[in-house]
Amino acid sequence: MIQKKQLCALLLSMLLLTGCGSNQPTFTAEAGTQSPAVKTVTFAVVGDIMVHDYQYNESYDHATGTYDFMHNFQDMKQYFEGRDIVLGNLELTFGGPDRPYSSFPCFNTPDSFLDAIKDAGFNLLTTANNHSMDTGKAGVIRTLDKLDEYGISHFGTNRSQQEQDTILYKDVNGLRFAFLSYTYGTNGIPMPEPYLVNLIDNDRMVQQIREARENADVVVVMPHMGNEYESTPRQIFVDWADLMFESGADIVLASHPHVLQRMEYRKLDHGDGEHDGFIIYSLGNFISSQTTPPRNASIVLHLTVEKVGNEPPNVREVSFVPIWTQFRSAADVNHFVVRSVYEMLSLPQPELDQTVRRKDQNRLREIHKETACFLLDRDIPLEEMQEEYVFPKP
Repeated sequence: MIQKKQLCALLLSMLLLTGCGSNQPTFTAEAGTQSPAVKTVTFAVVGDIMVHDYQYNESYDHATGTYDFMHNFQDMKQYFEGRDIVLGNLELTFGGPDRPYSSFPCFNTPDSFLDAIKDAGFNLLTTANNHSMDTGKAGVIRTLDKLDEYGISHFGTNRSQQEQDTILYKDVNGLRFAFLSYTYGTNGIPMPEPYLVNLIDNDRMVQQIREARENADVVVVMPHMGNEYESTPRQIFVDWADLMFESGADIVLASHPHVLQRMEYRKLDHGDGEHDGFIIYSLGNFISSQTTPPRNASIVLHLTVEKVGNEPPNVREVSFVPIWTQFRSAADVNHFVVRSVYEMLSLPQPELDQTVRRKDQNRLREIHKETACFLLDRDIPLEEMQEEYVFPKP
């Protein structure tokens, strides 16, 4: 006959076996108490994705008359793989081959650039920025159609009023995310229809963020704001970010200055309990032909969002990988590849000399200071350089 103590042990074993799923409650043998379910979602986030004339020229194959950008992001794929959401700012349009391909001031990019974006692992892009209208209404619509064709989700520009009124939600690992983006303007290019591009219009923006707050576990807002080439956000942009948080945002990922600006945790409470939010005021450039310092230095930002039991979702960890856009090969010809600063400076000198010009090796050492030392606000000797840095909570 099974004794009472044996029966209790058997029941406990059965509970442990049936409760071992990743989002299922578990039980501790010592106390027989239930541990709360944990839901985790990971992000890889980058800044401005741009294609200038130098990149067109380097990628063009005269024999076939086609453009090949596939080499641009090969070194970055390792920092995207395994992440649930890979997100960036698409600061260009796919206006089509019926008009000339062009860069600044109006970007029209070959569709083949999407092959490189897709291959890198991007699955979500914001399209609201000052270049959204570069190829007019037709370009806005065609860009969204091409992203749909490649299976890449998007938010920030719209083909109809209904699309503008529809918030993008993503259900990931048991958590529901809302994604919203807005831009300060469109470089003076008028919008024939007001729904085409989401603008930082306080009333509408606040209304949408509040709506998202009611329907999502985590609200992510990507504003295109700031002053170009300034490393410190002006008070007006801090105020805009504050308004986004007050309206219900949990994470704010900003762009436009083309250089890095500071990041910080925010203590938030949207009525469901205090939790950690996060903001970076400018993600800088991911890829472009803006090759002068500091515009060729940036990061891959890694975020981990975690929900434990009935507690509100929390930004549990933030880390970043310092990166650099190489634009000339060691042979001094155009060659656009986004590189890890650590990986390059960790190469044996002969291999580094075969990969990177000597003048760019000096630039890589500068970038370490412009990214890691700047964002962590402390001096880090090169001999203590890391591939990835954890951003500490205060």
